[in-house]
Amino acid sequence: MKRMSRDNFGIALPIVVIIASVATLLAFTVALVVQNQSVSNIKYAGQNKALNIAEAGIARYMWHLNKDSQYYKKEEYSRDELRPNAIVEFNQDGYSGAYYIQVEPPTTNYPLLTIRCTAWLIEDPSNRVTIQIKTRKKEFVQSVYGSDNEFNTEGKRVYWATGDEVYGPIHTNGDLYIDGNPIFHNKVTYSGKLNVAYGSRPVYEEGIPQKVAPLTFPPSNSQLKTHAKINGHYYNGRTCIYLKGSSMDVLTFDGDKGEWKRYNNRPLPSNGVIYVDGTETQDPRYKWDTYMGNVFISGTLKGRLTIAAANNIYITAKDPTDSYRNAQPTRGIVYNTPAFDPAGNEQQTDDMLGLVANGFVRILEQDWPSTSYWNYEWVGNVAPYKISIHAAIFALNWSFELENYNSAPALDTVYLVGAITQKYRGAVGTYYSGSYNKKVVSGYKKVYRHDPRMAYDTPPHFLEPVNAGWEIIDWTKLPPEDIPGV
Repeated sequence: MKRMSRDNFGIALPIVVIIASVATLLAFTVALVVQNQSVSNIKYAGQNKALNIAEAGIARYMWHLNKDSQYYKKEEYSRDELRPNAIVEFNQDGYSGAYYIQVEPPTTNYPLLTIRCTAWLIEDPSNRVTIQIKTRKKEFVQSVYGSDNEFNTEGKRVYWATGDEVYGPIHTNGDLYIDGNPIFHNKVTYSGKLNVAYGSRPVYEEGIPQKVAPLTFPPSNSQLKTHAKINGHYYNGRTCIYLKGSSMDVLTFDGDKGEWKRYNNRPLPSNGVIYVDGTETQDPRYKWDTYMGNVFISGTLKGRLTIAAANNIYITAKDPTDSYRNAQPTRGIVYNTPAFDPAGNEQQTDDMLGLVANGFVRILEQDWPSTSYWNYEWVGNVAPYKISIHAAIFALNWSFELENYNSAPALDTVYLVGAITQKYRGAVGTYYSGSYNKKVVSGYKKVYRHDPRMAYDTPPHFLEPVNAGWEIIDWTKLPPEDIPGV
């Protein structure tokens, strides 16, 4: 038998030590990896739970918004309401945590409501998650022009044509017809089909028209009647309103008592809603009927107001509560502080008006309201050479138009700042278009401009689409934010 030399024993011992050390190091490494992986798994699971809590916080805030679209403006909250910038405990579905909501209101420069929610578990408050959404509610007034279809009241197609220039988004629930070279400075949407005549060269500054879901019209404006009867002003019979800043003169026929009533310098209603009830018919023989649910309105508004009529609304160029000869002239209906200054720059203003008729919203062209035996003055054409209208207009079942637009004398321009929504396309004039010019034959040319505030705001209790809802434009996970006291 051979014997191992002493030298071989000297070589083997360090190798054994090295192998043992490596094995020990590998064991510690494996243990550390397992431990770190376990910690990582716990942290990841905690973040997932915190993410669920954050989404629950967003969902709760959205629930409040769907009940009250102006919820983000609240300054006082009841016990059960969700208050921003406060820690809210969350104990549901086996989770024990908390969240913190932050809200950035929309502006004319950025008309989206931004909501951020940071959440964490009570057992690990340092392991926070922050998510952010940007949202807006679908409203009729978000377009300077909207229709249920692109036909007029006679059933004829109405085209966007050469000479039409629109400053603001437009939408139709029906087919969109284009013939010529109209200019669209903002977004164009439709819910039916796009029909562009051969040879047309329309200009779309914000991309080609997009097909979207329709905005369903409500059946009537009767919900505004309910608001008017509670904390607003309710009238039953033909009513004339002269806006005088934060007050108004009202001349109304009381259909219940069969008598005229006058209110001088009456303050605007506390909830901002006026409703004029009465008979509904488009038969021209009953235009001046004192029991008709018609409104005649003019003047200057300082404040926020929505005026609704069971039948038609007529915009006048003089104080409609006085005789035509003595009535104070106006520019139509304007804000005390307009949305734009004379140079076209945006201004800060809280003034906002809504006009909502079950029938037509019209510029008055013929004769004048009166309390005499015949109920009106025979004065002929009363449409002004120029007229300004600052308002969101909604003609639920008919149109916005100049009364007798195709037989009125040739006038100048109707300047509108706000929004128009109508069942059918209305007209404010007719014109002859030659090779080098466009000449008004009857009525007005039009200059319509969208009120930028209406991208996110509406007049008081203004009608919403039946299918209205808050749409989330963007969802983002952000780096966790530091929360005061956590």
